[in-house]
Amino acid sequence: MIAFIGCDIFRDEIEWVLSRHPEIQTRAKWLQAGLHNDMNILEERLGQALTEEDASGTKDLRLLIGNGCLPQMADIAKERNIPLLNFKNCLEAILGLEKLRELEKDRTMVITPSWIRRAWFAPEGMRTLLGWDNTDFRQNFGRYDRILVLDPGFEPLTDLEILEAFEIIEVPIEVEPLSLENFEKVITEFFN
Repeated sequence: MIAFIGCDIFRDEIEWVLSRHPEIQTRAKWLQAGLHNDMNILEERLGQALTEEDASGTKDLRLLIGNGCLPQMADIAKERNIPLLNFKNCLEAILGLEKLRELEKDRTMVITPSWIRRAWFAPEGMRTLLGWDNTDFRQNFGRYDRILVLDPGFEPLTDLEILEAFEIIEVPIEVEPLSLENFEKVITEFFN
């Protein structure tokens, strides 16, 4: 059994990949999506999760968190001899760096539905975590000309969710389908 600490931002995608590979037996501990916006909180929560795994006697632990989400992430993994997903963030792991850069052209922010549901507007999301109000969202996302939601189709955003997000952020939101072919390869290689 492989235990891992993962970011809840790509929980649906990871669970989908693992459901297609029953030979990979895992146990997950999920960290709240969006913690990378406050590195002190991310470091604290990651430390707590690592301490809990140490106490449980976990023998094979891995980190499914972007190595760029916390500046010292690679050092933490190296010190503890824990395999770390070798991508800067979840979107790079899902798409690959070249594809992500291509999609981000022309001031486009690329996200998945979980960003809206789990990181931005969830009860424990950025409104609570960072104390953001609508003005904070507009100031932080106003540099983008559009937000591109890549949807793997598990539970598509509703029209109401898209409209509510637009009303807060005031940046046009477009939705396109997402293939998880690249991500499936990344995750299966990481666990093998």
